[in-house]
Amino acid sequence: MTSHRDRKRVKKPRIELTDRILEHLFEIHAPLSVPALAKRTGLSYMQVYNIVHGRVKSLSDRHYRMLFGEAPPPMEPKKVDGTAFRDMVGLWLFLNENITKSDLGRDLYGEGHPKKPDLRIFNGHTRTVEPRLERIMRKKFSDAGIDGQQLDQWLDELDMLPLDARVPYRRIKPVLQFIQKALGVHPASILNQSVERYETGMLKTVSRNIFNRAITLKHKAEKALAAGRKRDIERLKEDLSGGKTDYTLFLEIEEELAFLRRYAKKSAKSYLGRSLWTYQAGRARRIADWRARKILRDCDRFIRKTPDLPLSALPRSRQGERIQRLLDVLVARTTQLLSEQEGLAFEKRILRPSHARDEYINPDHGFTQFDMAPGVLGMKKKAFDLMVAKNCEIFRTVGRYTKRWYLSDLYLKELSEKEFFDLISAKYESMAKTLNRSRVSSACPH
Repeated sequence: MTSHRDRKRVKKPRIELTDRILEHLFEIHAPLSVPALAKRTGLSYMQVYNIVHGRVKSLSDRHYRMLFGEAPPPMEPKKVDGTAFRDMVGLWLFLNENITKSDLGRDLYGEGHPKKPDLRIFNGHTRTVEPRLERIMRKKFSDAGIDGQQLDQWLDELDMLPLDARVPYRRIKPVLQFIQKALGVHPASILNQSVERYETGMLKTVSRNIFNRAITLKHKAEKALAAGRKRDIERLKEDLSGGKTDYTLFLEIEEELAFLRRYAKKSAKSYLGRSLWTYQAGRARRIADWRARKILRDCDRFIRKTPDLPLSALPRSRQGERIQRLLDVLVARTTQLLSEQEGLAFEKRILRPSHARDEYINPDHGFTQFDMAPGVLGMKKKAFDLMVAKNCEIFRTVGRYTKRWYLSDLYLKELSEKEFFDLISAKYESMAKTLNRSRVSSACPH
């Protein structure tokens, strides 16, 4: 079965004949006439005549190679096959039941677009989509902790059967058994039927939606178990049972309560209204929301009043906040040092290309569109723009301009693997937080 990552795209894009490309044509074929050029390249006289006189706006990949005797410059296709995009949309909407296609459309196109986006990209009436839409959907899954390999696996599993086909019970049975063992959730709550009706053969298939839901739940449980996150397991159970209004899982505040008992010498019963043993023995799983809020509020208040507490003593949910404050101080100091004379020289050494320009503009290495480069380097766009503006003489040597700027994939790979580049990146991320977009230098346009 073909993986989603191997789906073929639409035919190769046509190459736009820019002024620079036409100048290149005249350079390599000067001083040939139109008839001689047609004879040499194998193109028709009228086609060559129209190209030379600017009447042709673009060429096919094959005609470009015949005319120039070389591969065309790298170009991102304006449209790609929308199958993979729509599959990702379907999976995203399935995993996020509270999101509609209209919500997703506004997210994809931005708030500046019409409130009712063109939904034909979702239902297949428009066969192709912009490549950026496919990239945005992949990034959504990546931000949710689902890497490319796992995403392709999920899509392939959900694509094994026609959309409306029913799934044999024997296929979902091992999935239900895993969920019951991992989460303690009885199969009947997923099947919405008595399990005996399936085991006795009275019912033989389940709906596609139930099968998809079980597969998704299994993947989430596997991920939570691999990470050892007990809270995530309990949240999955809560999602299945629907939870209880105005109540919070005891696990959500267990660490904070233990912290108050040990360091603030508080009584657990004064917060819970009952013995702690009731929860430790599993006799109760939830506490009232107002009690949970009081525990969290008292926890934060005690931490503020006791600043000399060691980091290891804090609940894990509060450790991150203190670590972040320390990191902010370190980043601010690093930014200050890197902005001084020696720091600027150090920055230039880190960003300096390791190869000659000819190597970076070699099409064999590939190119990345300028506005996609921040994602490759793991930087925000504003921070990346600041870095380029301050070092435009370096980035010009590793870039290529064909109606828009592209950066060499070789340089981006080299930069992302360089030691200490993370310090340079952190410097500009810090600067980006304090500068307005209007203050970004326009001395190095791209």
